[in-house]
Amino acid sequence: MGPDGHTCSLFPEHKLLDEAKSTVAAITDSPKPPSSRITFTFPVLNAAKAVAFVCCGGGKSGSLKAVIEGEEGSEKQLPAGMVKNKRIFWYVDDAAAAELSKKKA
Repeated sequence: MGPDGHTCSLFPEHKLLDEAKSTVAAITDSPKPPSSRITFTFPVLNAAKAVAFVCCGGGKSGSLKAVIEGEEGSEKQLPAGMVKNKRIFWYVDDAAAAELSKKKA
């Protein structure tokens, strides 16, 4: 997960967050370089056997807290929090987990 809460190349407030059919999509206006790339979309992430997120560093602590402890369905939900898979695994270091109110093993 990126510091802005993006996953794959699904960025906050981007039109690809609404893609409901394609499993892979082109993005030509990425807010992070390179501007042109391809990405998995929510249909493939949600249908996967499992999804794993890796978060390292304090720059991701706020987004990690928002995704794990934020209100589901909130208006400004981050892309990583929009993944709806029954098996989600989080691999985080102490710096990324620093803002979490409950430490989970």
